[in-house]
Amino acid sequence: MKPWGIVRASVAVLAGAGLVWGATEATGTADTTRPADVRAASGDTTSGQVTQASLTCAGADVDGSIQVASIPQAWAPKASAGGSVRVQGTAAGDLALQHGATAGAKLPSATTGRVVATGGLAAGLVAGQLHVDSRSVSRGLTLSACGTPVRSGWFFGGGPQQGRVARLTLVNPAATPSTVDVDVVGSHGVDKSASVAGTVLAPGQRTVLTLGDFGSDLEAAAVHVTASGAGVVTALTDAWMTGETPVGESTSGQPVVPANDLMIPGVRATAAAPTLRVAVPGQEQAIVRVRAISTSGAVVADKVETVDGGGSAALTLNGLAAGSYAVRVTADVPVAAAVVSRTGVSGTTDLSWVVPAPALRGPAGLALPAGVPDVSTQLMLTAPRTAAAEVRTTSASGRSTTRTVAVRAGHPVALSIDDVRAVWVRPVGKNPVHAGVAISGHDSSGPLLATAPVLPVTLHQATARLIPGRG
Repeated sequence: MKPWGIVRASVAVLAGAGLVWGATEATGTADTTRPADVRAASGDTTSGQVTQASLTCAGADVDGSIQVASIPQAWAPKASAGGSVRVQGTAAGDLALQHGATAGAKLPSATTGRVVATGGLAAGLVAGQLHVDSRSVSRGLTLSACGTPVRSGWFFGGGPQQGRVARLTLVNPAATPSTVDVDVVGSHGVDKSASVAGTVLAPGQRTVLTLGDFGSDLEAAAVHVTASGAGVVTALTDAWMTGETPVGESTSGQPVVPANDLMIPGVRATAAAPTLRVAVPGQEQAIVRVRAISTSGAVVADKVETVDGGGSAALTLNGLAAGSYAVRVTADVPVAAAVVSRTGVSGTTDLSWVVPAPALRGPAGLALPAGVPDVSTQLMLTAPRTAAAEVRTTSASGRSTTRTVAVRAGHPVALSIDDVRAVWVRPVGKNPVHAGVAISGHDSSGPLLATAPVLPVTLHQATARLIPGRG
């Protein structure tokens, strides 16, 4: 197993920016709350405001859509004059995006979409991609934020079940090549037969790796992606069919960063109990505690598991009544984890991998494309210490609504935010919050489900000297 790397910034940086990962010395934006992220941005050296930004949408096997959202004007720094947003790789070209508004574009199958913003629209820009797969060989709803390259990240999905396939999409948006190693980790460590080493991506290249066959040791499969040279934008799709019946499909585009304390809001429980997977990147054994917390503040599942260093494990969260939960994972050494929710146990169902949401100490956002039949959208806020957050939503008609939400410690709050194209969250006070969005729908075949965390946005440019740390 490759050691998990961390970085330490040697100067104070502004919260709400992205992290330049893996460089020995770099001038760029940095955020110590998002150690896996690389924010492709440049800034105005006089004001420190970002004036150019780029987000990459990895695409999927089916046609989809991209939604781009500009941060509310009241939350943004003083706007630079002008600004433009262009979606490369699609027919959309320049978008007619106003400050604080949203705009959409189609994303053809097997295509990378690159959102490039300049001027005053660069600061606080977010983009999301959505796909509804209704093919006979695969079915499900997928949602993920368009992101920025990373050099190390953990993903969850796949398994030994017949008809279950894990597909890893890798995109190199940089001007230099990247070499990617993919380690598939199970209960006994790295499975060399399922892993893929030395995939070279040329500048601008997109490739899809099919991972498998997964044996019984990979019941709790975790996927560790590392890149040398340029970083990569990565998405893991977990597609599962039982014969001709779809179990579901989920795409995780946000890499999990190992930590001692992970908050996973927006987990759905149905007749199918959610299952958590946890991986231990280091060689030390981990004592892992997993708690599922209802919106009433009740801890309805509380489990402790010992996981060998370098391995992974799965814990089924039995006994949860139908509803929404926040899952908190704590451990004595850094771990990576995610929870899979299913809409049912039989017939045509869907599944969604719910990943940890970062602690929000400044403005954060998520763009939500249209296209989900019979859609219902929920935002969940949770906090380890009592906090408050300002929540702002922008509807499909362009109408914005703002409210302040109190979040008691250990009491997740679930808000209905239907018919929105963007959701923004900003903590009020010094205590951070964690936020995740769950989208459910229903078509003629059955239920649909997708989730995504609300992520910090980049507002300012800072100069940092980055020193790789030992894992």
